[in-house]
Amino acid sequence: MGSIEQGAFNAVKTCMGVASKDRVLIVTDRSQEKVGTALRGAAMGIVGESNVRMFVLEEVAPRPLSKLPRQIDRAIPWATVTFWAASVLPGELSARGSFIGKAVQNARHGHMPGITAEIMEQGMCADYNQVYELTHKICDVVKKASKIEIRNDVGTGIVAEFDKTWRWVPGDGRFREKGRWGNLPEGEVYTAPKLLNGHFVTNLLGDWFSEKYGNFKDPLSFEVRDSRIDFDTIRCENRMLKDEITKYLKTDENSDRAGEFSLPTNPLLISLPTIGNLLQDEKARPHVAFGDPYQHETGAPWVSETHVDMLLDHCDVIVDGRKIMQRGSYII
Repeated sequence: MGSIEQGAFNAVKTCMGVASKDRVLIVTDRSQEKVGTALRGAAMGIVGESNVRMFVLEEVAPRPLSKLPRQIDRAIPWATVTFWAASVLPGELSARGSFIGKAVQNARHGHMPGITAEIMEQGMCADYNQVYELTHKICDVVKKASKIEIRNDVGTGIVAEFDKTWRWVPGDGRFREKGRWGNLPEGEVYTAPKLLNGHFVTNLLGDWFSEKYGNFKDPLSFEVRDSRIDFDTIRCENRMLKDEITKYLKTDENSDRAGEFSLPTNPLLISLPTIGNLLQDEKARPHVAFGDPYQHETGAPWVSETHVDMLLDHCDVIVDGRKIMQRGSYII
């Protein structure tokens, strides 16, 4: 569909708007060093070699990371543009969050946890002018919504209600001002739901579950009551997955609370099958995340140490009684 180099140029120039006066910091790892190298090459073509720094995680700290490595921490204030392009391991969410928090004080940040060559060749090669247009079109539809329903043929039926003082965030793929950040590839509109209820069926999870399990065959299902997962209703034939996600959702007092409600806005990815990697697939399908609500972006008044997205496939989406998506395709 495209090449890693094309995807890297899209990330560096189109999405982050890197210009000749920028200083670019890239964090990668051994498994995805090819992606990091492509980002470095694209950046060097604009700002020159002396204004690009790249760290390979395994060369500066043992993994999984317990905290942000000192060498990287010290380099962050130097940068005006940052990338995190590495695989995802259990327990590293805090380190990634620390990096983002420090990066956006001085820079704009492209977050790519779980990035692969396949994603660089697909999602990062999308037309980001189209992503921008669809993102703001959908944002205009949902930003005043009181209630959104999602249902599909595999049994999902949820209703989300919204606090109109909390913000909808347009992930339009353009992060060109200091303090802005988002996941790449991009294309979603999200907020935190005030209240969520219903039956949930998923076969793709975020955080480190995505890399470990991909699109798992035996779905995970449960009931959500007043935004909280009812643990007694969790069902999954894969006992290991069930035990691991249950433990994860009990990490802290808000790990089981619906913290994100998102609709996809990447036209290319919406038209393609999912690949089993949440970083890309969440820009192609609606999803709900449990845990942290990204308080600084949405305005929702709670926090959590965890955040796990759960994908919903082949969905109908109804906004205040108006159907905008049918079986996974927008009809507006």
